[in-house]
Amino acid sequence: MKKQRKRLLSACVFFALAALLGACGFAAAAPGTGDGRAEGVKQEAAETAAGDAIAARDNITAGASLAAGEASAEDGAGLSEASGKGMRMVETDKGPVEIPVNPQVIVSDYYLGEFLAVDVKPVIASPYSLSNPFLEGMTDGIQELNTVSAETSLEMIAASEPDLIVTITEADYEKYAAIAPTVYIQDGRRSEEELFYYIAGLVGKEKQAEAYIADFTERAEAAGEEIRGIVGERTVSIVEVWPQQIYAMGSHFARGGSILYDIWKLKAPLAVQSEMVDGDTPYKVVSLEALPDYTGDFILYGVLEDADSSFVEGSRLWNSLGAVKAGQVLPYEQVAFMHRDPITLNAQLDIFIDFFRGFGEKQ
Repeated sequence: MKKQRKRLLSACVFFALAALLGACGFAAAAPGTGDGRAEGVKQEAAETAAGDAIAARDNITAGASLAAGEASAEDGAGLSEASGKGMRMVETDKGPVEIPVNPQVIVSDYYLGEFLAVDVKPVIASPYSLSNPFLEGMTDGIQELNTVSAETSLEMIAASEPDLIVTITEADYEKYAAIAPTVYIQDGRRSEEELFYYIAGLVGKEKQAEAYIADFTERAEAAGEEIRGIVGERTVSIVEVWPQQIYAMGSHFARGGSILYDIWKLKAPLAVQSEMVDGDTPYKVVSLEALPDYTGDFILYGVLEDADSSFVEGSRLWNSLGAVKAGQVLPYEQVAFMHRDPITLNAQLDIFIDFFRGFGEKQ
């Protein structure tokens, strides 16, 4: 397993860090990330028309994390034939872009699990993506993007002579586009299943994505009734510790929340349910004293690498929580759970099933 690379993510040159952490980590409230989430909201408003056009093409059912889709092969990436031989037009969050019909040399500064799930291996991927432990054994031969500086990153990408670049980083779009056809995918615009299908469409793998989605959905729904029977009316919560900060999360911010709340329909504590499941709030910074309002009968608990969590775990309040006293806490590896690609979701599903079944056996 590769050494987890959170320190690399703190490098100032790593393509729009706030946007990256906004997708599967933290943005505005997280340490060192500035106002990335707020800026993302402004960008979203400015690009609503383009986003609506793309969303209309994505016919996969929204609401479940990877719901089975019925979109045709022409949908996912908004494909249409271009006049150039071997090229086609795709709708992107920067407007129509001409890309190869069958791209062979792909660079992605964020999206990796989506490509690997349909057996497509980029030649270069970001340290952030390669740090995901759930992708272990699947990334052999993929070069880690050199993020020592913006220049070294661009030089490395150009040297690989890509025929397609897929990026989450709007700030570097023009630089990338000068090297090769570039598809910019705005953070947070699509649901997990829509994003997966869209990326699969860029490489002509819609059918593989549909099969992957159908398999995931079948497994998740098959376990749903059993898990709901075990949990009953008890609540499930997600809490994560960063340096001197505690975050509560719901269904919009990775960590498997879409499985727990959207697919399985498990209940969160009232404060989380209203704001971060039924509402649109992705996460909330909470005080130690407020933890009883944001933790439920079961707690999923993650700690950022190298963060000192003793201010939580050593506190009298934490150890007085019902879930902690009952041993109903699921510690998770933060660097893995902050991703939300299809491979990660499948791994999270297995972890959740095993966790809750353990309590079913005790009943």
